[in-house]
Amino acid sequence: MKTLKKPLSLLMALFMCLGMFAGTGVTAFAAGETMTTYMVDIPRANDPNKAGWGHPALNFLGGWSTSAGTHFSVHTQDAYNGRAIYCIEPGIGVHSGDQYTGRGEDFWDNYPSSLNPTIPPNTIKEYIGRIMTYGWQGNASTSWMSSNPDHANQMAGYIATQLLVWETIVGERDSQFNHVDANAQGKNNVTEYISAEHPLRSQIFSQYSAIESAVKRHTMLPSFFSSTADAGAYELKWDGEKYSATLTDTNGVLGDYTFSSSTAGLNFSVDGSQLTITSSQALKGSVTVKAEKISAQRSGVVVWTDGVTGGGTQDFATYGTTVSDQMVGYLNLEVKTGNMKLIKTSEDGKVEGISFTITGEGYNATKTTNAAGEIDITDLNPGVYTVTEQSIDKYEPQATQRVTIVSGQTATVTFNNVLKRGSLEVTKTSEDGLAEGMTFHLSGTSLSGLPVDEYAVTDSTGVARFENVLIGTGYVLEEVDTPIRYVVPEAQTATIEWNEVTDKTVNNILKKFRVTVTKSDVETGTPQGDGSLAGATYGLYKGDTLIDSFTTDENGQFTTGYYVCDSDWTIREINPSEGYLVDSTIHHVGAEPELYTIELNDTANDVTEQIIKGDIAIIKHTDDGETGIETPEEGAEFQIYLKAAGSYDAAKDSERDVLVCDENGFAQSKKLPYGTYIVHQTKGWEGRELMDDFEVYISQDGQTYRYLINNAAFESYIKVVKVDAETGVTIPYAGAGFQIYRPDGSKVEMTFTYPTPTTIDTFYTNAEGYLVTPEKLEYGSGYSLVEVQAPYGYVLDSTPVYFDVTEDNSTEEGGVTVIEVTKSNMAQKGVIKVSKTGEVFSSVQENEGVYQPVYEVTGLPGAVFEITALEDVYTPDGTLRYSAGEVVDTITTGEDGTAQSQPLYLGKFQVKEIEFPHGMADTGENITEVELVYAGQEVEITETS
Repeated sequence: MKTLKKPLSLLMALFMCLGMFAGTGVTAFAAGETMTTYMVDIPRANDPNKAGWGHPALNFLGGWSTSAGTHFSVHTQDAYNGRAIYCIEPGIGVHSGDQYTGRGEDFWDNYPSSLNPTIPPNTIKEYIGRIMTYGWQGNASTSWMSSNPDHANQMAGYIATQLLVWETIVGERDSQFNHVDANAQGKNNVTEYISAEHPLRSQIFSQYSAIESAVKRHTMLPSFFSSTADAGAYELKWDGEKYSATLTDTNGVLGDYTFSSSTAGLNFSVDGSQLTITSSQALKGSVTVKAEKISAQRSGVVVWTDGVTGGGTQDFATYGTTVSDQMVGYLNLEVKTGNMKLIKTSEDGKVEGISFTITGEGYNATKTTNAAGEIDITDLNPGVYTVTEQSIDKYEPQATQRVTIVSGQTATVTFNNVLKRGSLEVTKTSEDGLAEGMTFHLSGTSLSGLPVDEYAVTDSTGVARFENVLIGTGYVLEEVDTPIRYVVPEAQTATIEWNEVTDKTVNNILKKFRVTVTKSDVETGTPQGDGSLAGATYGLYKGDTLIDSFTTDENGQFTTGYYVCDSDWTIREINPSEGYLVDSTIHHVGAEPELYTIELNDTANDVTEQIIKGDIAIIKHTDDGETGIETPEEGAEFQIYLKAAGSYDAAKDSERDVLVCDENGFAQSKKLPYGTYIVHQTKGWEGRELMDDFEVYISQDGQTYRYLINNAAFESYIKVVKVDAETGVTIPYAGAGFQIYRPDGSKVEMTFTYPTPTTIDTFYTNAEGYLVTPEKLEYGSGYSLVEVQAPYGYVLDSTPVYFDVTEDNSTEEGGVTVIEVTKSNMAQKGVIKVSKTGEVFSSVQENEGVYQPVYEVTGLPGAVFEITALEDVYTPDGTLRYSAGEVVDTITTGEDGTAQSQPLYLGKFQVKEIEFPHGMADTGENITEVELVYAGQEVEITETS
């Protein structure tokens, strides 16, 4: 912060603050408001009086200074024609358009006192407020002309007010607002700013003097009053009717004030410059009269600042809301009489409000002491008086005293009280037997109001004694410096009675803890693999001594019982849970008694463990198992996953891996957590068997589980299943024959040696409708199965059925790898043909004139037959086709007298004529039984008549 103001170069294009704040009314102001400053230079360009406005460079008191100038700058708020504001940093530069923040009168609280050698910041503030109260207020105008009387008066008032503000700022005004001559100190006076040739000089200094007088009068007291309460005393004299005194004001301001006193019965009257004071009663001692100015107010001071005092850009002041500016004066009155002064002292310092009865010489009154413990009785007749203190419970009784009053003098009498006392005994017990040397604190406020703050220590018997304690109720008894292992006992209340012993008992309880231990996997927080956080055994140790042991539950947790707090409790693992290594860390419990304040406390420890991890290494070969050099199966791929996950996809990333064998057939997994894993081959060389899934149990940390795997070229038995083409049901019939052809078209032959070497090329189903080849077929695509013998009841179908011998097509049945090939056949069907004949008229034969009709047998149309199953009809696959008694067809003879049924499954049927041809009668022979029988595998539809 700068304390010396230096002139600013005119080259900086800054303007010195030489203006005055103008406005026509007071506007409410809120701290933190902002405003923009503008400058109006006078004289204006078209003013006819331009000479004499300039000034030389000047150096003021307080280190302030200004450069030479040719004009006067008026500073305004928020507009060129806005309210004028007053410069409070002479010589500090400013630009039109600069932004400022408003501050209230608290601005002066931190104003540097070094900037003014004469008066303090608070006085600066008050003077500026008073200057603005009596100075010029209004809006500046860009149209001001010194030739216009109204304009000239406004400009003169503006400049005069600014000069007085500057004088106040730099230190040219003392504590009485008298001018301080700066020339005597080798500095320029602020008024030198106005040249002798200034066209408004007389008007400026006329208003300057008027404002100066008003500010001085603002603080002027009547001549017989003093600004301090220790003013001189004036005597009230008895005029036969009353006590009175008349005082004359030589300052001429008596009418500006009102008068009062805290003493009842005083009356005041003003007549011109005279004040008359009267009282019907003699005053008791010296009485102070206060003079208070009527309407004692001034303008509040609002400061617009850039936040830098004594530097930065120019700060400004303006008037704000009216504030109190009370002027107070004092004088003292007295009437000389005899007086008594009673001084009350007491052991507890409580001296106010104590009642005393004073009698003697016709005077009888009860008085109470004031805050100082005193009673002042004035205007007493000389003589002997008795003074009696009224009894108070907390004090011992006081004797009555006699006092002699002498005219014109004050007699003093003193009373001192001694407080009543009692005792307190505290008996100490503790959970672990410690009783001696314990400290107790008794505190509170006694009946007398004095504080009690005492300490006592237990002796070898565990008793602490407080002797000579002031009586009272609601005392607080508490143990202090309680050993940290104990719970601090709750404070007790105690009552101390006069000459009595109060007994209290205090017991110490040891602090205790229990700990909840939560075990988690050090890597994942939750169990990995087949590991479990349950079942781990932990020991609770005090020092190196095992005190108790606990087992973790399914959440990996256990909670101990309660134990006495101490600093050497630890948790150590004794046995790990399944799949984990023993944690050798000694875990500090944190059961230090200083951590707790109550008896039963809970704490928690988180412990971690490392899962057992191992890896799986595979060497993969592909050979037939015969003696020879092994062939590594490069590129063979395996999935490894935790068995409990159920599949590779369901396993966690940490519990699965994919192994791809290198050129040596070798692959090794990452470290896998404890558990049983499935090794599942997903890829291999074409035509090679895939390894059956196998399990690996990782149970030892750091162990590599090694497997040497060989897969021969894939081959498989062929299972041929014979099914009904319509139902898909297996035909349980032995003897269906098949031949198998390789992809190159060669017929497959197989040889078995028991009971004698035999080679076959046709394979037959068993009674259950399927066959399994006696030998395996080698890997290949495009094999075909050709039927050469159909099962009984079915039509032979020699259409080839193609199949591939690959592992993808294979299944396991009874531990044997088979590829199932299904061949379907249509069950053979038959038709029933019916021929209906009868005699019909064909001609007439004449013999010797006798005509005889001639009939011939021919087919009869229109006969309707109903075909009914005589029994349940099944096909060889066991499927019920017709039920006994079921009508399976209805047929009608045509013109040739014949009819044929639809194809029917083989079986026994009844053919019954149910409608007869026209003109034919029922002969009773209209039911026939027929049977459709198997006609061989080459016949699709058989028939019967």
